[in-house]
Amino acid sequence: MELLLPNLGTLFWTALTFVLLLLILKKTAWKPILDMLEEREQKIKESLEKADAAQKETEEALAKNQETMEQAKKEVQELLSKSRRLAEATKEEIVQKAEEEASKIVSKAKKDIALEREKAIEDLKSQAAELSIMIASKIIGKSLSADDHKEIIESSLKNMVEAN
Repeated sequence: MELLLPNLGTLFWTALTFVLLLLILKKTAWKPILDMLEEREQKIKESLEKADAAQKETEEALAKNQETMEQAKKEVQELLSKSRRLAEATKEEIVQKAEEEASKIVSKAKKDIALEREKAIEDLKSQAAELSIMIASKIIGKSLSADDHKEIIESSLKNMVEAN
């Protein structure tokens, strides 16, 4: 049981040694340890601030990138729209030119047909006049002058036209 009871002298020296050890540690070890801990805490705070700043910069860059993408999409849509309008205008212009060209060709063909018809009618009149002159000269038995024949033919034609 004596072993369980502390000796007063031992207790005093133990307490004194402990207090001295604490003072020595406070002056030599704790101050550098606390300074090192404060320094580490400061570095962690700076790292967190840098990370927050980097995150904000990243968010801003992402927003700018998104804005740039939106603008690029709008520009692409505008270019596509302009291209479609240009293609449509070109198509309409080509169709209009083709219609005008076709109209010109049809008009020219009608004029050519009318001219050919007039020529054919003139040829028929001329041939009819010659036949009439031949028939008249055989019937009359004498030869009339060309002016006489023309007069007879013209009056015959007028009579035919009036009769119709």
